[in-house]
Amino acid sequence: MATEVIMPKAGMDMQEGQIIKWYKKEGEHVEQGEVLLEIMTDKVNMEVEAETSGYLLKILKHDGETVPVITTIGYLGEKGEVIEAAAASETKVVEEKAVATKESPKVEKEEVVEEVKGKVRATPAARRIAREREIDLLSVKGSGPKGRIQQIDVLNYKEDVIKVSPLARRIAEIEGVDLEGIVGSGFNGKVMKEDVLKVLGNGETEETAETQDERIQLVPMTNMRKIIAKRMSESYFSAPTFTLNTEVDMTEVKALRAKVKDMILEETGKKITITDIIMLATAKALIKHPLVNASISEDGENIILHKYVNLAMAVGLESGLLTPVIEDADKKSLTEMVLATKDIVERTMNMKLSPDELQGSTFTVSNLGMYGITHFNPIINQPNSAILGVNTTVDKVVAVNGEMKIKPMMTLSLTVDHRVIDGVVGAKFLQDLKYLLENPVAMLI
Repeated sequence: MATEVIMPKAGMDMQEGQIIKWYKKEGEHVEQGEVLLEIMTDKVNMEVEAETSGYLLKILKHDGETVPVITTIGYLGEKGEVIEAAAASETKVVEEKAVATKESPKVEKEEVVEEVKGKVRATPAARRIAREREIDLLSVKGSGPKGRIQQIDVLNYKEDVIKVSPLARRIAEIEGVDLEGIVGSGFNGKVMKEDVLKVLGNGETEETAETQDERIQLVPMTNMRKIIAKRMSESYFSAPTFTLNTEVDMTEVKALRAKVKDMILEETGKKITITDIIMLATAKALIKHPLVNASISEDGENIILHKYVNLAMAVGLESGLLTPVIEDADKKSLTEMVLATKDIVERTMNMKLSPDELQGSTFTVSNLGMYGITHFNPIINQPNSAILGVNTTVDKVVAVNGEMKIKPMMTLSLTVDHRVIDGVVGAKFLQDLKYLLENPVAMLI
C-alpha cells in the first residue's frame, strides 16, 4: 500500500511549510532515510527524509508551494502501483456556506486504512475533507477503531475559539466590532486586520486599487516574514514594556580583546569580537538576576525562574531575523563563547539550523552597533521577559576624577516586560552588567 509523504509539523507554532525543492522526481527510487525534499518551516530550512524505501509515485505539491502541516504532499510505493484517484488528485478549496443547514451531511463510504507509524490515523476521505477545509487533523478527535478519524468526525468538527490576530482583536475592541460574524481571510479562517477594516468600511475600494496598481508592487510575504510579523505583533500587544538605557565605558573590554585575540585565534582559529565579550558578560550577570532571565507560564498565572541561561543571539539575514540559542551560556569560558557564537552565526547564515536551535531561549541579545545605531527599543523575543539592545561605541568627552577625558562609550538598551520586571530590577541588572564590562577580568575569575 502506498505511503503518504506528509508536510511535517516541526514545532508547536508551525502551521504551514513551504516546499523549497524536491530532490527526487516522480518515478525515481528512494531509499529509507534518504533525503526526499527540502522545506522551510517557521524560520529554518529542513530536510525531509523518506520513511520507507520505494518509488516516488506522485508529487501533489510542488517547489515553491506553501502547504498546511499534516497535509499529504506526495506518495511512495511499489513501482507501477496505482494510487486511488480521489486521494492523489490535487485538492480544491471549497467555499463554506454561511448558514448551516439542519440536514445531516451526506457521508461518503468510509475506507479502512492501516496506520502509518508516526502519523495521524485517518481515512482517505477524512484527510481529503480536512485538506479542503484547512483543518488540522491533530485537533480532531477520532471516533473510529483505535481513535481513527472518520469522515464524519471532520465534517462535525468545529473550532471552539475564534481565531484572530492580536491587531485585529485590538481594533475590534476599540471600534466595538463583533468578531463572531466576520469571515476571516487568514490561515484556517483567522480574522485579520483587513477583515475588521472592511466591516468598518475602511477597506480599499476597487477604484483606489486600480489607480495605485502602476505605482505599487505587491511582494508576497515569505514564511519567515509571516512568522516574524506574527510573533512580533503578539509580543508588542501582549506585554507592557519599557526600555532602560545606560552608558558603559568600553575601554577595558577593548583592552581585553587586544590582549587575548592572538591567543584565542591560535587556539581556535576564530577571531574574538566585542560581541563575544558582551554575550559572556550578559550570561554571567543574568545568573544573579533570575527575574530578568524569567518567563511567564502559558496560563499567565506563574513566573518561571530558570536556573540556567539559554542566550539567544539575533542574527539578521536578507530574508528576515533569526534568534539561534546558545545553551548554558553562563557556564562557558570566553574561548567557548567565541566558538559558540561563531558556529551558530555561520550555520544561521547558511540556513543550517535545526528547529530546536531556535527554541528554549531565556534571554536575547540584539546588536545593531555595527550599523552605527546609538539607541533603539528592541521588541522582546517571547517567551523571554527581557531583551538587551547593544549599540555602537562612540568616543565621547567624559569627566574622570574632575578631568575631561575621551572615552569609548556604548549605550545598552534593556527592554523589559513590566508584568515580570520592575524598573529597579532592570536597573540593578544593567548596573551589574555595566560593572562586568568595565571590569571584564571579574567575569573570568
